[in-house]
Formats: sequence, C-alpha cells, structure tokens
Amino acid sequence: MTHPTGGTKRSSWLTFRRRLLLVRTLMRGPAGSADLVAAINAELGSQGYPEAAAAALKHDFDSLKSEYGCRISYERATRRYALDDLGELALLDLPDESMEALAFLDASFPEGGGMPEHANIRALLERVLLLLPPARQAQHRRQRGSMRLGIGSVSGKIDPQTLDVVKRAIDGRRELSFAYLGSFDGDQPRHHRVAPYGITFRPEGHGYLDATLLDVTPRGGEVIRAAIDYRLDRIVAGSAAVLPTMLPPQRALPPSYRLRYTLVPQVARRRDLAAVFPEAQISYRDDGGAEVTATVTNLWQARQLLLRYGDACTVHEPPELVELFRKTALGLAEIYDV
Repeated sequence: MTHPTGGTKRSSWLTFRRRLLLVRTLMRGPAGSADLVAAINAELGSQGYPEAAAAALKHDFDSLKSEYGCRISYERATRRYALDDLGELALLDLPDESMEALAFLDASFPEGGGMPEHANIRALLERVLLLLPPARQAQHRRQRGSMRLGIGSVSGKIDPQTLDVVKRAIDGRRELSFAYLGSFDGDQPRHHRVAPYGITFRPEGHGYLDATLLDVTPRGGEVIRAAIDYRLDRIVAGSAAVLPTMLPPQRALPPSYRLRYTLVPQVARRRDLAAVFPEAQISYRDDGGAEVTATVTNLWQARQLLLRYGDACTVHEPPELVELFRKTALGLAEIYDV
C-alpha cells in the first residue's frame, strides 16, 4: 500500500510562495531579471529558481497575469520589469475609517507638490493604493477628501544634496557644519557648527533644521547652546558637511527664559485662547484681558509667534524679548514714518 507523500502539495506551495515573493520584490520598484532571481533565491535558497531561471521566471509572470490579472510591463530601455497593477491579487483591504484617512492624505499631498519629501509621500500613497482590491481603488477615486493639511508650497528651493547631508548628520548623531545666510547677514554667509536633531516642514511652506548652536564665525547676536531653527533653503549649497564628532547622549539644555505677556480684552474676552507655547499658563482677568506665562528657549521664534497679535499684545518679560520688540517697533515706526 502506498501513502501520499505530499510532494505535489509542497511543490504548489513553494511555487505560490515564489510568485508572492516576486510580487513583493516588484512592489519596491522596477527590477531586472537577474535582480529578481537573486532576491528570490536569497529568500528561498535551493528551493528558489534553478540555475537556468529565464523560463521559470517567464512562467511565473504568465501565471500572475492569467490567474490574478496582474499587469507587469517590461521597460526595454532599462531592461527592467515593473508592476503596474495587482489585479485581483489584493494584499490589503482597509476599513471605511482608514479609507477616509487615505483620502485625507491624498488631498493633502497632491501629485506634483513642491515639498522635498513630497515625492516620497506620494510614492507611499500609490503603493498603498496598488495593494487595495479594484473595488476599493475605484471607491478611492470617487471619494475626494473634504479635509486636508494646510501645507503651503515651498517658497525657497532646498538643495537636495544639502538635505541629504543634513539627514545623514541627524541619523548618524554627528555634528554638522554649514555656511548660512540669515535674515540680517547681507550677502556674506557665516559659518555655523551645530548639533542637529530634526527637520520640520511648517504650514507656510518652509523647511527648518532644529539644531543646537555650538559655534558661529564671525560671532553675531546668537547665544551658544541656543536651540535654533535654521531654514534649509538658506544653507549655502555645497557647504554642509557631516563632522566626525558624535553628539552626546542627551541634548544640551538651551538657555531658558520666563515669558510673560498680556492680551487686551478684545482678543481674550471669549476665554478660548490657544496655548501658543508649551505648558503655557493662561490667567483671565476681570476686565476681559489675559496674562500668559510660559518658559521659552527661542526668543526669536517667540517674537515671531507673538507678532501675530499686533498691538493687542504687550510683552513684560524677559527683558531680552522686550528689547527685541522695542527694536521691531522702532523699525516699523521708521518704515511707516510714525
């Protein structure tokens, strides 16, 4: 009496697994036949493609197309295969709430946006959409997000090489140096050495490097160890360099200042003021005005935030910020001939 060995079942499972790995590899981007074979064999070893893999690879492509409706194209110029559509081989489905979130992201990061990381976000969204069943893809095309992030277009072009160097310094936790053209530097950039910690893109469209200032030449009004937001588009192209010095485990604490300002009743009377600064304490007064206290480390940024209130805000401390406002007021008075 003979017993089934399960060989056919095992062979079918290995074939399915090989084709699934083939799809997963193509999901990363177009690839040549040698790269595809190497990726499969790295995963499956001796159970992957045979030495003469061309026929087996073609057979897998034909099966994916006929059995699941996958669209796989061949770019003759680059000799690479590209996965254009998964057909019925849907590897992902999402609840309606997640579909709404996907529409929100799609509306917030439309194709052709100018933000440096925009292309990567779009590519991620397209990959997620590719994994959805055809019906869900059609639903997404019909469902346009009614909400979106208010991110403006980038008004200053960020040098791609500079952005790459800054990212490497942050990821490697190393000091960074660059030439920088600040608002009041004129045409002569100054050399900054910093401890870099992160990159932020703000709603107005600018990208900023969050860094602790270690040294600047020639010296200006900056405070050493201050936390500074450097506009990435103002770093002189080709000047950024990753330095060998590693950053300490803990970020150096910047000088901190006690901030206190008051707002007039016209602004504060509804008692719904936003906490502009972290851990701000808001005290509403009997006359309808408000007094706000907080701890800040970046006086320039504090001035920029409080200027939105115009003459409805009076800064009382710290004296360094009061002096910044005094210089701003004098400048405005001169401009408008007051």
